[in-house]
Amino acid sequence: IRAFELAKPPLLRVGLIELAKDRHILMFDMHHIISDGVSMNILVEEFVRLYGGEELIPLTIQYKDYAAWQQSEAHSERLKQQEAYWLQELQGELPQLELPTYFSRPPIRSYEGDVLHFVIDKQRSEGLQQIAENTGSTLYMVLLAAYTILLHKYSGQEDIIVGTPIAGRTHADLEPLIGMFVGTLAIRNYPAKDKTFFTYLEEVKETTLGAYENQDYPFEELVEKVQVTRELGRNPLFDVMFVLQNTEDQTAHLGELTVETYRQNHTIAKFDLTFGIRFEDGQTCGYFEYCTKLFTKSMVDNFVEGLLAIISQICEQPHRRLADITLNPIRNEEASVEEIDFAF
Repeated sequence: IRAFELAKPPLLRVGLIELAKDRHILMFDMHHIISDGVSMNILVEEFVRLYGGEELIPLTIQYKDYAAWQQSEAHSERLKQQEAYWLQELQGELPQLELPTYFSRPPIRSYEGDVLHFVIDKQRSEGLQQIAENTGSTLYMVLLAAYTILLHKYSGQEDIIVGTPIAGRTHADLEPLIGMFVGTLAIRNYPAKDKTFFTYLEEVKETTLGAYENQDYPFEELVEKVQVTRELGRNPLFDVMFVLQNTEDQTAHLGELTVETYRQNHTIAKFDLTFGIRFEDGQTCGYFEYCTKLFTKSMVDNFVEGLLAIISQICEQPHRRLADITLNPIRNEEASVEEIDFAF
């Protein structure tokens, strides 16, 4: 691992490791300023197509065209409107989430972390999907509501900001481009105990849609505008994230050659706690990435149990008040936490 110097190209390094005569690791070391998760999928897909002898259709635009558009007057006007939206959303005293921790918060933020993986069973997954269909919501919105209820239960707070990444490719012409498009949204919700889950989900839905519509506004500028008090032991605006990954790992077959993602050990936590969901082999797979300077594995086990308990209760009684939702897991044959042996 070597640091990149942004003023000196290249910002991409590629290496090949031979493990055996018929097994190799092809590594891409890229600075995040020139790529994101979607970019990696594009890179692998086009690599495989070229390896198979295909010719790629020339791109209609380049990333530099996107960069020029970002500096245009029309885009500046659009950002002014979006700035007003975000300043309205984040007005007043901003909440600082206080989850119970096993260790005292370090004076300087630590990135030491670990990941706990689990599976949301078929019964719960179908229940979540049914709620989404019945309310005109998305699975993302339903899971965000469940996650913020979990955070509310552990913190006792009814004003919670959760960060979430957004793909940022708002125009079809951007879909085939490699580059850094991902943005960060600070989504503020109010899980008050007297609300029913359906009422709260409707609020989450409207808040999420508003955030999506105003996703172009740069997060760094928003932090400056709301004048967050900086603490070396915390992130600005929020310390927890929610990530729903709807990009599948790619496995390609070229004759006798198979190309698949190489799984790596994960020991970094960018935030105090990140709840993530992805879909793998027909399963709804979840994970909690957590800071090991704050939480122990047993505490995160409890987060998982609590989240599954919340999901069970909102699927069975979606009109239940948040105050009546408990963290006690409902035991049945399909309600166990299944740990799975893969990394993201």
